[in-house]
Amino acid sequence: MASENTTAVVSEFVSRRRDCGGTVATINRDLTAFANRMTAIKNDGWIEKNPVRAFERQGMKEVLPDIILPKKEAIVRLAARAPGTLTHFPGFLEATGGRVTEMAMLQWSDIVGLENPIEGHVEVTLHHTKGGKVRAIELRQAVIDILLKIRRSNSSPYVFSNKTDHGYYRDPSNLFWEYGQETGFGARLHDLRHKFAIERLREGWSIYRVQQYIGHGSVLTTERYYLRYLTQAQQAKVKSDGNNGFR
Repeated sequence: MASENTTAVVSEFVSRRRDCGGTVATINRDLTAFANRMTAIKNDGWIEKNPVRAFERQGMKEVLPDIILPKKEAIVRLAARAPGTLTHFPGFLEATGGRVTEMAMLQWSDIVGLENPIEGHVEVTLHHTKGGKVRAIELRQAVIDILLKIRRSNSSPYVFSNKTDHGYYRDPSNLFWEYGQETGFGARLHDLRHKFAIERLREGWSIYRVQQYIGHGSVLTTERYYLRYLTQAQQAKVKSDGNNGFR
């Protein structure tokens, strides 16, 4: 019953989600959905107060970890340690800002325009995104140059192919964690995505362009993660024009 969802119940819900390993960001999203549902019930006259709104989110502020920006020489060492097509993977992530999984599952058929390998003519469609929403991005010249170096497999459709039954590296994050320990990389593979975003913002891409390019669901996420690494002048520039940086 809706009336049984008291503030104490909300508090218990949060405690159990924490015990199950839920992150602050995930629990806050759950609370937002919960609150919206209870608001609808309140508006229908079934309850007088929204218990989720009454719950004080003490200690529920998300603390973002510091982002490590790997140096070029560290990326080169990491890439040199990787086998086969994976030797191109760190540079590819650094140049696209893509997530590990969505790029590991990239197929040659997802890329159009390579017959004219010049920036502005080559585009990739990403199907295996975090939210399941297909995303298309125009590839920069640095990415195109990497693609031209990768040898295509006769037995696998994947860009980063291998000789397994499925034809691609299914868990590159763990592989590169081991390689990173051996080479002194000092960061996660995912930090290459952060590096891309911060560097593009410092170059003058708008916050909106970065958000759409890397696939954040909301520009607020992009702001929360990356504006703290910009000067006040840089922040004003990237937020000044929604089309800033678009072709």
